[in-house]
Amino acid sequence: TSTRDNIVIHTSMFKQVFQCLCLFQSVWFHSVKAQNLENEYGILVVEETDGEKTESPDNDHLFCVVYYPSIKNISEKENSSKYPLSQILNLEDTNTCDDGDDLSGEGLDGKLGYINTNTSIANCSIAERAARLQEFKAAGLISDRILQKKFNASDFNITIEVLTLVERNAKERMMKFQKDSPDGYFYIYSTKGDDRSFDLSLVVILLMAVSTVILGSLWSGYAKQSLRMKKERENNMENRAEDPDCVQPQDGSGGQEEELSVQVSPLLVLFFVCCMCSMLVLLYFFFNQLVYVIMTMFCIASSLAMYSCLEPIVMASYQIPCLPVLRLPRCNLYLCVLQLELRQLLLLVASIGTAATWFVFRKADWSWVIQDLLGIMFSINMLKVLRLPSLKICTILLSALFFYDIFFVFITPLFMEGGKSVMVEVATGHSSDEQLPMVLRVPHLSTDPSRVCYVHTYSLLGFGDILVPGLLLSFAHSYDLLTGIKYKLYWIITTVAYILGLIATFISLFVMNSAQPALLYLVPFTLIPTILVAWIRGDLASMWEGDLKAGDKKFVTTSAGLPHSNTGLQVDEEQDNDDDTDDDLDDAKDNLPNGQASTESAQIPDQDNLISTPDKNKLLEN
Repeated sequence: TSTRDNIVIHTSMFKQVFQCLCLFQSVWFHSVKAQNLENEYGILVVEETDGEKTESPDNDHLFCVVYYPSIKNISEKENSSKYPLSQILNLEDTNTCDDGDDLSGEGLDGKLGYINTNTSIANCSIAERAARLQEFKAAGLISDRILQKKFNASDFNITIEVLTLVERNAKERMMKFQKDSPDGYFYIYSTKGDDRSFDLSLVVILLMAVSTVILGSLWSGYAKQSLRMKKERENNMENRAEDPDCVQPQDGSGGQEEELSVQVSPLLVLFFVCCMCSMLVLLYFFFNQLVYVIMTMFCIASSLAMYSCLEPIVMASYQIPCLPVLRLPRCNLYLCVLQLELRQLLLLVASIGTAATWFVFRKADWSWVIQDLLGIMFSINMLKVLRLPSLKICTILLSALFFYDIFFVFITPLFMEGGKSVMVEVATGHSSDEQLPMVLRVPHLSTDPSRVCYVHTYSLLGFGDILVPGLLLSFAHSYDLLTGIKYKLYWIITTVAYILGLIATFISLFVMNSAQPALLYLVPFTLIPTILVAWIRGDLASMWEGDLKAGDKKFVTTSAGLPHSNTGLQVDEEQDNDDDTDDDLDDAKDNLPNGQASTESAQIPDQDNLISTPDKNKLLEN
């Protein structure tokens, strides 16, 4: 028995460490929609045949263009400039600066030179490069990225087109169009004066995020309350022998070794945030190597989360007597001991298969559906398992991540090479064709061609923007259940505040058209109302200490019929005195006259109404 207990404890410790690692890799990744590109946006549309313009071109034929008004403006859509695809000349690694390669033999006359702006090849401004191409009678310049090197526009007189195609694979796509459609053409126009349309994909993202937080925080609160009552019952009665024929859940929840909350200190929380900073910096410099590590962790964690979220349905099926039960041999994997029934095995295989399917087809157009499904399961399971012990820990964690988010989105561009934001670069994958999976993503539902000027064709919301506020919502719900507060006051307040915070994030994203650290809005929106309401109601001290204070004091609430002044009565006696109290009440009833006994007994409150029970959502703490 001791060997099996050691294995179970070891398994529980491994699960907690792995879950913390999963939270670690998801929290630092937040919502990023578009890079903060300077200058102005435009659209390049490719037509594969020399005919009429397509009325509603698809994403494959659309390119996001950045142009430079200080050098040369581009026309509106009605007067858009038109160029044959055959006019594009790929200059590859040619140095187009003044002190660069000789361009006389490149055949630039009447061509649009497509240049590589890697600073290791040449280091001069986009205006200098355009002026040099203009000397050789080129029709225009197309660069593969924005050059941050400053220039004085008054020093140049440039009349050719100067464009930047900002999408990662734009050059490859343009060269493919040129090869496959030699008679095709493209036209460019500015979107500066166009009214921006709201993208309904943000509404879908909002609904998914809110639903995930609501389900996860509700499940977390009920799981914590159920575990608390179970431990209280086990302390007051002998453990019953388990039925050997009963099928046990394999997700590890509800075991004797499971704690009510994750036992963390403020210093440990700050250390956790520092580790997140280090991980983000490592990803910035070693993205191509570490991205597959993150993908592997995501597949493992999401498989376990999907199993954990769906296993209650399987367990409920055992209540149906007509379904046979087929037990499988016990499997000791050292890290965990599996005692599966056939239905549990099928669920495990389906969970692993779903994650494997996403990994294999992660670049397909429909892969976002599987990724969102796994992401929702992952977030719900993390909220259910990672239960914070107090409002103090919640405040420290959310406050630290508040400044973390702002620093890596807004501050790092001030000192990083090229003015790049570390968070944005990691979120968008640098120049890699891979992307971190720790996001919910939905394809843009807008039909406006300007939709391609987002960094990706998806609206994104990082798991951290769900998990970090969700931990506060989970604690608020558990506190509501612990104290028997009517209508789940704190949980409703934080839920409404979370929705408003997300709406504020999307509005700022729409207005500023730049990357927004979502926690900049979500942390104040959720944390400040919770603290204010707790202070007004007089609950701030108990919420601040949380489970720590709950271990030292008992709070009891009276039944609904008792005066309000009796609610929240604090009892300092030990649990052993409860029996003495019951005896005193019985003696008082026996000493009353017979005719008055029944009347007076109705006026004496039953002790069960004073000491709370889980059915009445009252509070009873050891």
